[in-house]
Amino acid sequence: MLDQRGPCFAANPDVSGIGVRTAIYAQNLLSFGPALLALKDRKVTPTELETLETQSTTILITAFAILLSAIIQARTSGISNYHTSIVLDLSWMNNTNLFIYLLLYVYRRVNLSEDELADEVAGRLNAAPGPKRRLARWILEAKKAFFNPVIIIGSLHLSLMAAVGIWLWSRPASFGNSHD
Repeated sequence: MLDQRGPCFAANPDVSGIGVRTAIYAQNLLSFGPALLALKDRKVTPTELETLETQSTTILITAFAILLSAIIQARTSGISNYHTSIVLDLSWMNNTNLFIYLLLYVYRRVNLSEDELADEVAGRLNAAPGPKRRLARWILEAKKAFFNPVIIIGSLHLSLMAAVGIWLWSRPASFGNSHD
């Protein structure tokens, strides 16, 4: 049985409300659909990857907004430790899309046919012999991934999440009226 005599604090429906949480849960569960469909034929096409990139970017921008609003609220009117930890949990869930996209991105890049690769690099790798060609391809792939918008946004989001998590852990008193 739930004990109602302990210290309570007001719920923040913008963070822990059933609508907010249900929307984030549904959005993240539904994001697995396009990824599974893309892998159904064991080939990730450029169109499928672009669709997943758009989906992941949208979800990560929403995650950024929620995280930034928690930071602003912590600095102004206050947000409890409880609600901040909910924001961090929801942010982890939103970041799942980055991992899904990254796995499909790597799958696509590793499984490029020689024709697709030749079209993409237009002779830059053909001049290099054996091991140098593999190294040149690896460097080319790393550069391409480094400038990928989903990977950039996802990395920034993870860094901001880490900063908020460390802030919450190291200075819990800076988070509003909290009984935690």
